[in-house]
Amino acid sequence: MAPGSLETPPTAPAPWFAVTMTVRNNVRTLRESLGTILPHLADGGELVIVDALSDDGTQEILRELAAADPRLTVIEKACNRGIGRNLAVASSHAPIVLTQVDGDNRYVDGVLRTVAARLRETPTWDAAFAVGAHDWDPSSTRFYAWRRAGFDRTGGYEERQEREDPPLLLRAFRAGLRVERCLLPKLADDLKPRAKGRAPSVSPWRRGTHTMWAARKFRVMGYRYSEYLRLLRLTRRTEPRFLAGGAIGLLAYAQGALHHDGPDVLERDDEVRPAGSIPPASPSGAPGPR
Repeated sequence: MAPGSLETPPTAPAPWFAVTMTVRNNVRTLRESLGTILPHLADGGELVIVDALSDDGTQEILRELAAADPRLTVIEKACNRGIGRNLAVASSHAPIVLTQVDGDNRYVDGVLRTVAARLRETPTWDAAFAVGAHDWDPSSTRFYAWRRAGFDRTGGYEERQEREDPPLLLRAFRAGLRVERCLLPKLADDLKPRAKGRAPSVSPWRRGTHTMWAARKFRVMGYRYSEYLRLLRLTRRTEPRFLAGGAIGLLAYAQGALHHDGPDVLERDDEVRPAGSIPPASPSGAPGPR
């Protein structure tokens, strides 16, 4: 190098996958959760977290970790969950984006990168819906991997705190996007307390009441029965569970039409909880995301 010249530092390669997350007041679980994510970003990953102005110490954890790891970007903004999810995606740079990754989950080593790689290696897929076959409650641990162009075609999440994701998936279906289930042995352990009666590990017939009302809610949210079946195909871990859900759902759609279901159905608390069970955790810090 000539005297007096300045050496240009090497440029880090652009990330090829981004993990996005929204949090508020997750101090009890966040450090453990991120400890299962950050070490697996070395091969082309980034992590973008939107914190909805936590006041329990979550912000301090995020600032500490972001100062030590350039792969972590933290955005602090008062927002609901839908706005936070969209902001996290918009602030990431990679062509493959993982959404609905949760700061209350302890993830299996490398599983987020594995799902992102499955999508990258399958060019006919627009999105992957990751489900853990042996997760105690897959509804709490599943997540999406999107090609950015596909996510943009959906218009993103509804900008609200609750039920922000069903419209996103419905728009993906109707836009002709190919959304495929990515079934893996295990995705994560949910670190939040959960009621035993809520776990999908029990028989689908024991959960019949819950499944019935869930289907009626999806009907009110605009899902045709064929689209509801497509949703079940993504979420159910086994063929018997899919068939049971489809049969119960058909009856639910008929009941919903007979009773002229309206928006009030969406507010129904349909969880059946055994005596003495732990109630499900409330959304952490409404109106912010979790």
